[in-house]
Amino acid sequence: MSYSIQSNQNLVLTFGYGNRKSYDTLLEYIKKYNITCIVDVRLSPRAWSRKWYGDAIEKLCSSKNITYMSKTSLGNISGNSHWIPPEQEEADKTLSEIAEISKGENILLLCAEMNCAKCHRTEIAHKLHELSNATVKHLE
Repeated sequence: MSYSIQSNQNLVLTFGYGNRKSYDTLLEYIKKYNITCIVDVRLSPRAWSRKWYGDAIEKLCSSKNITYMSKTSLGNISGNSHWIPPEQEEADKTLSEIAEISKGENILLLCAEMNCAKCHRTEIAHKLHELSNATVKHLE
C-alpha cells in the first residue's frame, strides 16, 4: 500500500535489496527521492553478500552525506512478514524517534526482502505514517 505523494510532504520509503549485486538501484532512489537518512530495520545487519552488511552500507551512506542508522529494535522475530519486534517497548521508542526524523527528512527503511508484501518493513512504514503522517511509498 502506498499513500499519495504530495510535494510538500516528507516521505517514508521502503526498499528491499533482495539479491541485487550492486547499489545502482538504491543510489537511483536516493537521488530521485532526495533521501537523507537510511534506517536499516534488519534484526541482524548482515547479508549473503558483504556489500549489504550494515558497515558497508554505512560507508556508502557516509560517502553520499546520508545518515545511516541500524535499528535492530525494529527487526522481526516472527519468521514471516508479520512484524514482531524483539522487544515491543524498545521498538515503540525507536518508532517515535524515527517518526520525529521523518517529519524533517525523507527516510528510507532498508531490509533484505525485495517484495514489500512479504516484509515487515511495510508494517513499520504504516506505524510511521500513523505517528508522523509522512507519505509512504514502497520501492521495488
